[in-house]
Amino acid sequence: MARGIKLFKVLGIRISVDYSWFIVFALFAWSLAYGYFPSKHPGLGSGAYMAMGAVASLLLFACVLAHELAHSYTSNKLGLAIKEITLFIFGGVARLTKEPEDAATELKIAIAGPLASAALALIFWGVSSITDGIIFAPAQAIIEYLAMINMALLIFNMIPGFPLDGGRVLRSVWWGRTGDIKKATRAASAIGKGFAVFLILTGVFYMFMGNFAGLWYVLIGVFLRQSAHTGYRDVLMKDALHGVKVKDLMTRGAVTLDETATLSDVIEKYFFKYHYVSFPVVSAGRLVGMLSVNAARVIEKEKWPSVTAGDVMARFGPDDALSPEDFASAALVKMEDAGRLPVAEGGRLLGIISRRDILKAIEFKAEFKR
Repeated sequence: MARGIKLFKVLGIRISVDYSWFIVFALFAWSLAYGYFPSKHPGLGSGAYMAMGAVASLLLFACVLAHELAHSYTSNKLGLAIKEITLFIFGGVARLTKEPEDAATELKIAIAGPLASAALALIFWGVSSITDGIIFAPAQAIIEYLAMINMALLIFNMIPGFPLDGGRVLRSVWWGRTGDIKKATRAASAIGKGFAVFLILTGVFYMFMGNFAGLWYVLIGVFLRQSAHTGYRDVLMKDALHGVKVKDLMTRGAVTLDETATLSDVIEKYFFKYHYVSFPVVSAGRLVGMLSVNAARVIEKEKWPSVTAGDVMARFGPDDALSPEDFASAALVKMEDAGRLPVAEGGRLLGIISRRDILKAIEFKAEFKR
């Protein structure tokens, strides 16, 4: 399971908050309360600045969420189902169940977020123009800040380096002209890495000059560089798995647990014997869930004889298991938070597939393509 807190659903998309988000929220609120607002709007009390910092930080992340929702809504309309958005330390990330299959789809999804940020910037700018001198000064200051920060988010995200939205736009245009997503991603990733190095060097320079806000530049640069590298690697992996389906890689005749089995039996006869990190759980021959070693280990030892696999397993619905006809590349995305997933059809367990199975297939394909 992904770490974090699940909040609510918007447009059928689950919104979650990673624990790292609370760190950046506190830092943003502090920097706004003790830096930005006092310098831009002097003369207010410390209590007012603290409240302004907290409210502005919350609304900033609401704007980030709106940006991600624009991407996700567009993806869902185009058939690339997104089920969850997670807010974390560097903003937000939407979980794609599969990647766009053509350049036009990629372009539509990539541009949706910046358009949302542009719309928010215009809305807040318009509101601030109307309310200037009319409403409470702290509220006016927050509105002006949101107009500014949404424009800054738009400009930053449109830098043409992968994985920023501008990099995805560049990749889609390059992909459309050449028909080669690998070359397009390599070019956009190279620009993204170059921009990341620029941010890191800028941050180091600022810190050397005594401005420790440069640490943010360094952290964001490191994150972007890693993301650019990962994005290109993912494209290479998808290419290696082209046409490969789950049924081609899965292990048939998977070892299963009955949901009535006690944890004592499960631990002694399955985890100790087979050394797998998880097992499919069945009831009357039908898949009902997965029991992981992490779920089992939190149960006190004295309770093992009375607790069953069904009590502590992660219950599986119709969409949680993989289909044998799913592409391996899509399965790898779905397995981001799980080492192994069951393969089922009509509720009947057919086999199991692990990340290691898929990564091994990629390794073999790469070896024979040399």
